[in-house]
Amino acid sequence: MLYQFHSKEFSQTLPIQLWMFGANHLQEPVRRPQGVPYFQWFYCVKGQGELILDEQRSIITKGQGFLIYPDQEHIYQAVTNNWTLHIIAFNGPLCSDILALLQMGESGAYHFSDGSIFEQHIQKLLWLYENRSSDQTLSYSKECYDFLLDLSRCITRTHEFTYSHENPFVLKVISWLEENYARPISLNELAETVNLTKDYMCALFKKNTGETIIQCLTSIRIGHAQQFLIQYPEKKVIDVAQMCGFDSPSYFGKTFKNIVGMTPERYRKNG
Repeated sequence: MLYQFHSKEFSQTLPIQLWMFGANHLQEPVRRPQGVPYFQWFYCVKGQGELILDEQRSIITKGQGFLIYPDQEHIYQAVTNNWTLHIIAFNGPLCSDILALLQMGESGAYHFSDGSIFEQHIQKLLWLYENRSSDQTLSYSKECYDFLLDLSRCITRTHEFTYSHENPFVLKVISWLEENYARPISLNELAETVNLTKDYMCALFKKNTGETIIQCLTSIRIGHAQQFLIQYPEKKVIDVAQMCGFDSPSYFGKTFKNIVGMTPERYRKNG
């Protein structure tokens, strides 16, 4: 389950501030060519996934996690269908300095000698969320700082990266799809962008990734839909469908269920 916060919920600006957190989140595929405007820490509860940063891949299993800095291109996605993560995201004017001092100066995969640390802080955040007080901004900030202090004592950087087979052509296609997923697009338009014929482009993409461009686009759209269903509980499912490039609500519902295994309404309720 994801818990998203907004700036209007905070009464003051602090050196480090909670942005969102997630507890036992069944992770959907994420491809972000421009990154996000906040820091993200992840811990693997179960299953197996992969992290791709700077065209390098690392496998993430139970007892491991990863850190992603703001505005950094990244991809992470499940290798097994039960890849489940805890997530804590934060930002603030002193985050970079604090992380550097705590030996977390760069994005990447990390091994945890004590996985209970992440679990303990997730439970504390859940408690704070369920017992909101007038000084919640300060409480969340203190918890983020305590989390980072505790984490620094039980992590070591994992260096066993292997080069990602996703070549610049594939990354360019995925980046374009990620930037344009919310609107109607055509393969002809994409072919012009990458300066190839449509047939050759499609064949080359399928050869390198094992999936079609349309399958990739659908995965991107559904991934964003999963995020938006939780992030914007006030929006109707039909509105989320349109935000993600689906003109037909029925097709969106069918596609969502085929990929996620449940309807958008059930996913939102479970999240």
